[in-house]
Amino acid sequence: MAKATLSVVFAFVGASACNEPITPLELIDKTRVLAAKVEVAGDATRASPLPGEDVKVSWLVAAPDPNAAFAYALTACVAKDSASDLPSCAGDAIATAESPEPASEPPSIAFVAPSDASGDERLAVLGAVCPAGQSLDAAAGLACSGGSSAQAVSLDFSMDDGNHPNTNPAFTDAALDDTSLPSDATDAPDCSVLPALKAGKHRLSVELDPNSRDPLVPVSPGDPTRESLLLSYFVTYGSLDHAFTGIDAGSNASGGSVIWTVPSHGSEPLLVRLFFVVRDGRGGSDFTERRVCVTP
Repeated sequence: MAKATLSVVFAFVGASACNEPITPLELIDKTRVLAAKVEVAGDATRASPLPGEDVKVSWLVAAPDPNAAFAYALTACVAKDSASDLPSCAGDAIATAESPEPASEPPSIAFVAPSDASGDERLAVLGAVCPAGQSLDAAAGLACSGGSSAQAVSLDFSMDDGNHPNTNPAFTDAALDDTSLPSDATDAPDCSVLPALKAGKHRLSVELDPNSRDPLVPVSPGDPTRESLLLSYFVTYGSLDHAFTGIDAGSNASGGSVIWTVPSHGSEPLLVRLFFVVRDGRGGSDFTERRVCVTP
């Protein structure tokens, strides 16, 4: 089965000029689209729908503001068979979803995989997302109210022909200095209920469900017999010693970690958002957020 492709085209006006420092990849200092997740209705562990099944694609869009809301427009279709890394539609849209005004719920689209498909097809979701707090005018060429163009996003993934299922990897824990961070505090708007930490170096770590890697059928001798995974880490403050951790097919690792350097911060507590993403390269993914508070 072909690999899934997730693309994000950065089209925000006001990007860094040539003589300005480049923002580190892991730092969320503006609106960023980080990932997309495919879920088959009734079994969110599955990432490849059979013909006629309901499917939902949700996007992880991040910004420094803990109350950020995003306007968006999305279109689902059967993907065109092309050598290009940027997916496109082979025909008419299967479904559309939009929120012209900023919405607190993450961008998502639900649709039914074509019932007359063989299962060998690929599906695509194409769309655009505006910077946090800006509305979207699709009639004006996907312009955002702040004067910038929307950020174009796209994803394509395989259907299941009955013989090639794919499941989503899954996070089971995220920790700060080996202490689990609460997953139910991701809606906290301020520091009053969040774990606190001081400036300095801290270890962020994640654990994955043991069943996060699907078996693969080798085509040639030496081919991997199970999936490899890629972990990504993002923060809204500070810096990381690396942005990615690869878990290859032969590794028994069940997670990853990164060193987070937290600078001193003024006289008031600062809410910091932490994002973790895992992908299997075949359309399966998971993402999660945690929040902490940096104290003076």
